[in-house]
Amino acid sequence: MPVEPGSRIAGYRVVSVLGSGGMGDVYVVENEQLQRREAMKVISVGGASNDDFHQRFANEARTAASLDHPSIITVHGYGVDGELPWFTMSYVQGPDLSSTTLTPGDAVAAIAQVASGLDYAHARGVVHRDIKPANIVATRNDRGDFDRAVMLDFGIAKLADSPQLTAVNSVVGTAAYTAPEIINGQTASPASDQYSLACTAYQLFAGTAPFQAPSTTALMMAHIQAPPPVLGQVRPDLAPLGPVLARAMAKNPAERFPDCTTFAEELRRAFSSTQAGTATAVAPTPPPMMAGHTPAPTPAPGFGPPTGTPAPGSTSQPGFTSQPGFTSQPGFTSQPGFGTPPPPGFGPPQTAWGAPGGPPPAKKSRKGLWIALAAAVVAIVAVAGTSPLWWPRGDAEPVLDTHPNMQVATAFSTTCAVNDGTLHCWGANQSSQLGDGTTESRNTPMTVPGLNDVTAVSVGGYRDTERNYQSTTCAVADGDAYCWGANHYGQIGDGTTSTQPKPIKVPGLPKVTGIATDNASTCALTVDREVYCWGSGGNGQIGTGTTERQVTSPAKLDLQDVRTLESGGANFCAITGDGELFCWGSNGSGQIGDGTKAQRNKPTKVKNLSSVTSVSLGLVLSSDTLYVSACATADGTVYCWGAEPGNSQSSRTVPVAVSGVTNADLVAINVGTTCAISDGELSCWGNNRFGQIGNGTTSDDAVKDPTRVSDLSDVRVVTTGSSTTCAQVGDDQEIYCWGSSSQGEIGNPAADETKQTTPLKVKI
Repeated sequence: MPVEPGSRIAGYRVVSVLGSGGMGDVYVVENEQLQRREAMKVISVGGASNDDFHQRFANEARTAASLDHPSIITVHGYGVDGELPWFTMSYVQGPDLSSTTLTPGDAVAAIAQVASGLDYAHARGVVHRDIKPANIVATRNDRGDFDRAVMLDFGIAKLADSPQLTAVNSVVGTAAYTAPEIINGQTASPASDQYSLACTAYQLFAGTAPFQAPSTTALMMAHIQAPPPVLGQVRPDLAPLGPVLARAMAKNPAERFPDCTTFAEELRRAFSSTQAGTATAVAPTPPPMMAGHTPAPTPAPGFGPPTGTPAPGSTSQPGFTSQPGFTSQPGFTSQPGFGTPPPPGFGPPQTAWGAPGGPPPAKKSRKGLWIALAAAVVAIVAVAGTSPLWWPRGDAEPVLDTHPNMQVATAFSTTCAVNDGTLHCWGANQSSQLGDGTTESRNTPMTVPGLNDVTAVSVGGYRDTERNYQSTTCAVADGDAYCWGANHYGQIGDGTTSTQPKPIKVPGLPKVTGIATDNASTCALTVDREVYCWGSGGNGQIGTGTTERQVTSPAKLDLQDVRTLESGGANFCAITGDGELFCWGSNGSGQIGDGTKAQRNKPTKVKNLSSVTSVSLGLVLSSDTLYVSACATADGTVYCWGAEPGNSQSSRTVPVAVSGVTNADLVAINVGTTCAISDGELSCWGNNRFGQIGNGTTSDDAVKDPTRVSDLSDVRVVTTGSSTTCAQVGDDQEIYCWGSSSQGEIGNPAADETKQTTPLKVKI
């Protein structure tokens, strides 16, 4: 059990606890003699009091302390206190590579630094034995740029295979990064460190370890038998790096590079032939364009503006096509390749083994292989249990934000809701946005397979010029971002532009808490309250300053302390921890709220608002042009700006207060309908053509005054989309929907065929 701050260990004063695990505890300690802070690791596993172990510990600590390299953590002192071995090292502030994201260029630089440190140690007869992202810390300079990669636990990892520390004296290392020869019982070597470094590099580029499997045994079999995965399958922009990684991960150690530095040099040479951050293997296609901006180039024959009736197979959405003026969206040009095979380089999905292109090769018979694997499983499980999260990931463990606006989502006739960690979706499914692998629409909720511990969901889309609706769904599950459905601009974030009928993990992201997607762009919010965006960027909605038409992998924004996100049209908005609101993207309707109609390619502060608690962005279509409205709650008041519902050509470029609602803490707007929650009561106003106000009526004229939805109380969440409104009610998270119902988006077969004018409970 960790000791309390203020206590003393071996004469050092404990300042704070950095982490605890099966092998022991790590502290920030004060070296009062030298008046500096250091990190102290105290080994407390069974057997650590054994005299033989103490001798081995002293030998390994002296070996580690003799290493002097910028990329190797400096060991300052070691000893035994109360039969507990300890050592102190430099306190390097920064996250480890398992909890942060580097640009491809920074990742190449980090691998080069680590390789230099490994070769330095190898030349002195020292093998690390446990290279993995969690054992490499990244530091940054005062400008925030990547500075240095430092390896932890150098030499000390060898202690983990002591007979006193493991049940079986076999394999040391984490299974996801362990070389096949070590799994087969051979001694760790410089070549095995190179293999682990290559696995680490693959994860930095792809966002996941190279081999994945449902069990430790299967994972080790993959290392032994499956070919190295092709990086170009998940990162086509970094495809030239693939052959270099494959050689460093060769099954035969003799076939790898002669040393780690040569591997790093070849990696750098391959990287120099790419254009980092762009999808070099994908031909750019015109992005969706918004009102008030230069139109896209003339589309190819067959992809012009829609005329006459919708194309066969298109999904007609009443909230758009049936209302006066709600017709086509110029600039929402179609995308060549709809329904065609993926471009070269986009092969079949990876198998469960992590190797693309099919199952692993047939298993070769090896005498004693399964015995070795069984022993390896015991050892790796033991070592994994003694590998604590021991390096600081900031001054304190981040607080996980909750996002009420991400619990229920409805857009383009598709609705999804989070309930007790499970995601349920229903309604239209023309782009496989329900995530069940089909294009079959459903009028009752279905559980999205493959997702656990879901905490957020978002549904978005657009209509191409063939009048086909293209929809994408994204969710946060177990701290990872998953997306599926339409992907023609890379909005799924998997490095491709291929439609995905089932959830696929977005690689390259730290732990995620929130997600927002619409109009072929997606943004995610991480536990560190940072924002990453990808997809169509032609209207600046990526937020990094780029206007690239396809950004197929997450790009980090220069925006800090973000509490929640929202999307709508070609726009995103973010609320920071101090209650300020920032928006970016298209601005033809003044929806950025900065007093202008100039497109903003980076986050821009919305004027005249403070203490913002929620924000919403919604589409308004009129005269064949798409406009965007925005609303927010601030100090209990609802403010709106951008296109005015009912008069979309009239716009407001700064927030204007809405009368009739007080103590509001959550607002939603879309297709001219606005709803707000005040003290658990729900009020709606605006467009009511399909009964989306929820008062039992419909009307061609907008409902001007906020109208209470009397059938509901204790409302926690509200969302509006495509003339459908849904709310989450009470502690039981019950869902009610009303409004447009022709595509099953109400989620209850008892709904009216076209217009459900009062809330109807969804049976989840």
